[in-house]
Amino acid sequence: MRLLVDIGNTRTKYTFEQQGVLSMIQSERNEAINEKWLTSLTESVESIVIASVSEAYIIDVFISYAQQHNIELDIIKSESKRFGVTSSYQQPTTLGIDRWLTLLATNILYPDQNVLIVDAGTATTIDLLNNKGMHLGGWILPGIDILFNSLLSNTSQVLATQEHQGNISFGKSTSDGVNNACWAATLGFIEQGIKQASKEVSLDNVLLTGGNAEKVAALLNTQHRIINELVFIGMQRF
Repeated sequence: MRLLVDIGNTRTKYTFEQQGVLSMIQSERNEAINEKWLTSLTESVESIVIASVSEAYIIDVFISYAQQHNIELDIIKSESKRFGVTSSYQQPTTLGIDRWLTLLATNILYPDQNVLIVDAGTATTIDLLNNKGMHLGGWILPGIDILFNSLLSNTSQVLATQEHQGNISFGKSTSDGVNNACWAATLGFIEQGIKQASKEVSLDNVLLTGGNAEKVAALLNTQHRIINELVFIGMQRF
């Protein structure tokens, strides 16, 4: 059995893979990741696969634990080319590993298709993969929480309480005005991404993933598919 670990900016998601089947995705706060936590998870684990966009000290916890318990450890990095997918970045290692893994997953799920991938998490990212496995680039926008908090932290008289339901109606209070604008900005970003992608390719699919995927999906009129485990499907290829 393998433990697949996606270390994000604030939380770590993980799942177990056995004979190609993924268990339910779970998550933990990054500050709770320690040897005791790992011990509770790894009784039958033979290897650990890690993808991380967070600070190095969390990876160090896994490295130390794996060495002490003779568990195979694989830390995935973004590359210029792998499994038939080619990165558009001149410096491929600077492409976020979560974005790279969604590209690898999409290429195996939808071969020979032009697909736009929307990952709505801490950041909202868009990536376009063509039907030849070429990454045609993408966009990065601050996620809903960052949009909301950045406005409040840079103004003195905008007082708002964050709501976590997607809504793009015009607000009739400052809180609603700020919250709904964050969702509207995110939705507009995605819709413009779909338009731009359609100028470059004949778009076959739009995939949504990430913590806010279902809330975004409820607002999006374009046909789409939600695949919450997209990053982990990419990790399965290693």
